[in-house]
Amino acid sequence: MSFLKRTIERASNYLSRLWNRQLLVFLFFVAISTSFWLFTVSKEVREYEFDVSLKLVNVPDNVVITGEPPKKITVKLKDEAVKLWRYAYQRKNFEAVIDWKDVNNSTGHVRLMSNNVLKAFYATLSSSTNVVSCRPDTIEFYYNYGLSKKVPVIFQGVVEADSAYNLIAQDLSPRHVTVYASQSVLDTITGAYIKPVNIHNVKDTASVLVKFQNVKGAKFVPATAKLTMYADRMVEKTVQVPVQGVNFPAGKTLRTFPTKVDVTFLIGTTLYNTIEAENFVIVVNYEDLINNKDNRCSLRLKSTPFGVQRARISPSEVEYVIEESSE
Repeated sequence: MSFLKRTIERASNYLSRLWNRQLLVFLFFVAISTSFWLFTVSKEVREYEFDVSLKLVNVPDNVVITGEPPKKITVKLKDEAVKLWRYAYQRKNFEAVIDWKDVNNSTGHVRLMSNNVLKAFYATLSSSTNVVSCRPDTIEFYYNYGLSKKVPVIFQGVVEADSAYNLIAQDLSPRHVTVYASQSVLDTITGAYIKPVNIHNVKDTASVLVKFQNVKGAKFVPATAKLTMYADRMVEKTVQVPVQGVNFPAGKTLRTFPTKVDVTFLIGTTLYNTIEAENFVIVVNYEDLINNKDNRCSLRLKSTPFGVQRARISPSEVEYVIEESSE
């Protein structure tokens, strides 16, 4: 047993040394292959996009920028991959600066080619690096020295309540905003139009922030408005309303059976106690009865109060007689 045990131990040690040697050889060739692959890839010519942050500096306090310049410029560079990797590592330092004293003019309108703004950035690139494209290719913004006026905020869009609710009202806050622009642009602006909204299934009270439609060369302050929608849960109510005759000649009187009918309708909970029978008018027109050979007539709901929906009359027809009286 001792001999067999020693034999097994020797075999295990031999296999262990053989495995470690083979593993080291395998790892050595993996490292060689990886290095070769990295070297090959790093020499490949590729294209990559970089974002260059854009800053406008030294702007006087009395200047209002009415059309903001872009926050960044996207540049596509072409070079060996290793150089692009180095740029990517340094990307946090990519910055282009526009100094106010270099662009101030009497028109209130600045228009620059992006390539000119990026000259300082290009100077940091390797001579082998090519600039493929620049986006946007033009930087444009407007400014003035506080010329402004107040304009009303104007709603655009559709707001609908849930089927079980009624939209009572909607409100925009603020109702007026200040718009900054050149005089020629101010003369064309009559209101601050919000970007069209499309809101459905409103329940209870809800609010959303909405932005204004862009006007070139103009700046609205504040830049957003709050749209508040008020919805009320609908409940059913029934009242008894008397039937009235209209356009009857003197000496003729309408009598209906019954004299009152039910009007069932939907109304919001906040208005429930304010709606009574006297808020409705149900009529029978004499002209509709002239050629009527039946003793039944249809009823018409002539007047309904604000907030009432889906009003219906029951019964919709009643029996009637026309009574004549002497003067």
